[in-house]
Amino acid sequence: MTAIVVVTAAYASAVALTGGFKINISGFRFSSRAWERPALVAGLGAIVLAGLARARIARGLIRLAAILESSGFARSLVASAAIWTLAIGIGYGTFASGGADSYGYIGHARLLAHGRLTDTIPVSPDYQWPDVEYTLTPLGFTKGQSPGVIAPQYPPGLPLLLAPLAAASEKAVYYAVPIFGVVLIWITYRLGVLCGDGLAGGWAAVLLALSPTFLYQVVQPMSDVPCAMSWLAALVAASRGSAGASLGSGALCALAILIRPNLAPLALIVFVLTIAAGRSSRTRRALYFIAALVPGLVLLGWIQSVRYGSPVGSGYGAATNVFSVGYILPNLVRYPRWVTESHTPFIWLSLLVPFWIARCAKDRLVAWTSAGVALAVWIAYLPYLVFQPNEWFYTRFLLPAIPIMIVFAAAIALAGIRALPAMWRVPAMTVLSLLVGGASLHFADKNGVFDLRNQERKYPLAGEFVRTKGPATTSGAERASAVWHQLPSMLPGTSTWLTKATKQSARSPRKE
Repeated sequence: MTAIVVVTAAYASAVALTGGFKINISGFRFSSRAWERPALVAGLGAIVLAGLARARIARGLIRLAAILESSGFARSLVASAAIWTLAIGIGYGTFASGGADSYGYIGHARLLAHGRLTDTIPVSPDYQWPDVEYTLTPLGFTKGQSPGVIAPQYPPGLPLLLAPLAAASEKAVYYAVPIFGVVLIWITYRLGVLCGDGLAGGWAAVLLALSPTFLYQVVQPMSDVPCAMSWLAALVAASRGSAGASLGSGALCALAILIRPNLAPLALIVFVLTIAAGRSSRTRRALYFIAALVPGLVLLGWIQSVRYGSPVGSGYGAATNVFSVGYILPNLVRYPRWVTESHTPFIWLSLLVPFWIARCAKDRLVAWTSAGVALAVWIAYLPYLVFQPNEWFYTRFLLPAIPIMIVFAAAIALAGIRALPAMWRVPAMTVLSLLVGGASLHFADKNGVFDLRNQERKYPLAGEFVRTKGPATTSGAERASAVWHQLPSMLPGTSTWLTKATKQSARSPRKE
């Protein structure tokens, strides 16, 4: 009976995966295209076997339930999630910077690697097209404080981390974000342990590794994964309650603010945890935290003064350019829908966290502080720019909150699973994992997460083509000028259209 089940299951799987087969043997034709009937036979046979061996299966499931609760099993989940993250981050990494954000960060890092905070654009009386400076300003850069000077549009935190890698190798910068992703996986597990449920932390690490938002960002040289890692690492460090940990927590908060300054208020929440986490030397811990935080704030203010003329300046211009109370309601519709579609309704179990903290949390202070950080991240982005209804990938702004939400959702789901008889716990967790993880991966695949590498390949290929096949002019700007002047003869009317498009583009704000 067992052999029949195994053979029919293998046969059904082979047909389903290959689409079937057709062979000729001595004039006889054998073919199969349907996998449903052998799968049905295998399923019925498995049910019969389960009925005959139900006592043995029950004992095995009870033993597995005990293994499930061990710290070793939770760590094996984390290790698997970390290996998967590194494999996806490198194997599907874009290794190119074609978008405004990615090129802004990589170009910024290369600038810092050469010891410069700003850059210049080439000028020549031969450049006669409209808005010359604007058209020669690369993506991710903006006008500086004087003519001919440009400054990076994005904050300096991630480029500061990437600058040593940029100095070492052109490709080294693309390995940084996958490594940050692996660290974020580990910190997610540690957060679960600190809150009192190591299995929830391990399970959350796996679900985070399957998160479409996380996967979308871990393959690109962008700041979202490092930002989330920095805030959660600061939270975990603050929970230790020692002077050294307070120093580290303050430094991590400084790094997180350098990466994304608009989330600076989160440092106040982490500071409260730093003070409250231990009973002794609270004043010393507070001073250590501040001493580590302030240099980062000073560095950020100095860089922004040089680039934008004010310590609170920004490459985005005035805050009113990107923040408005009128954006709150549209974003209250978009972000929850995007999060639900990409992470399944499972993630909203986290809304029950106050009840879980009251009944199950080992360290309620850490749990409440984590919930406060997640809520603050949501609040920070509700008044931010409104994006198109289908642009789900802007859930990347919520990435510092998403691991926390997944940890709480996993912990609450486990509280329900543990209420079941022991023999049903492993099947329940397995089914739920397959449903949530499978839906997340399906969403990621359907929305091009695993195709980003192919989409981005065109940029280095085009650059290499221009470098090797283009006219032998002395600079990219001169090539642009030559192409501009050749347009009327190549495509009549094109230069007029480009002039209008350029002026319209100059009047339209960049959102990324």
